[in-house]
Amino acid sequence: MNFPTPDHERLAAGLLGLSLGELRARNQVGSLRLPEAYAKAAHQLEKGVPLQYVLGRAPFRYLELKIGPGAFIPRPETEVVAGAAINALRAFPAVDRLAVDLGTGAGPIAAALASEVPGAKVIAVERAWAAAGQARENLEPLGVTVVGVDAVQVATAAGPLSDLAGRVAVVAANPPYLLDDAELGPSVAEYEPPAALFGGGPDGLETPLVFLAAAARLLKPGGVVVLEHDPSQGEALRRAATEHGLFDDAHTGHDLTGRDRYLRAERTDRGQP
Repeated sequence: MNFPTPDHERLAAGLLGLSLGELRARNQVGSLRLPEAYAKAAHQLEKGVPLQYVLGRAPFRYLELKIGPGAFIPRPETEVVAGAAINALRAFPAVDRLAVDLGTGAGPIAAALASEVPGAKVIAVERAWAAAGQARENLEPLGVTVVGVDAVQVATAAGPLSDLAGRVAVVAANPPYLLDDAELGPSVAEYEPPAALFGGGPDGLETPLVFLAAAARLLKPGGVVVLEHDPSQGEALRRAATEHGLFDDAHTGHDLTGRDRYLRAERTDRGQP
């Protein structure tokens, strides 16, 4: 059996609950039988619906998450960002492992923190109701609390999570950060939520800067922010983190292709913003 595209092959494997290797082995010996649902699902795929939305799930590090329209599809780049947040949280004593995932979407970073860091207490923040619903499905079984608010509110003194101000060990986030003129493929432009993609302004930094301000309010002295960003934004975010004396040791981490991908900075002990 010949599949027209690699995604058709992945679709068949996902519907059958097989790895690609298992699927190919069955196909080679002629024992592969596609399920009835394949034809309808393949039609969705051919219309441009992302594979993850068709299957209703997406892999992320060691997990498989429920995913659907209204939530950003997690990418491999964010797995690297999650890894940096995991390493940062593991460096704290078990009793201090409190983390907040801002703009959690369907919950990939929060799920990775909760499942990979012993003793972690994780709170996930998401403003979009559709994404927050998916986050609850993915995260509540892991003991993660999902709070349906906006990072703008978290950044204010009297806003939600104000009781956590100055107490959090790690704030991790994959905020909307794309530049206004970013070129998107049809499956992204037509199906993924724009509010989860574009950061605002010509440099895409309006929302990331809000997230950085929220992190500054939440983090304890010595706490760490890990913030995903566009490769063009590294220098600007390092400067924003340090210019008001709120963060030290700000540096840029790289993704698997060597591109600038995330800010990592430590909260100073010079008071709340």
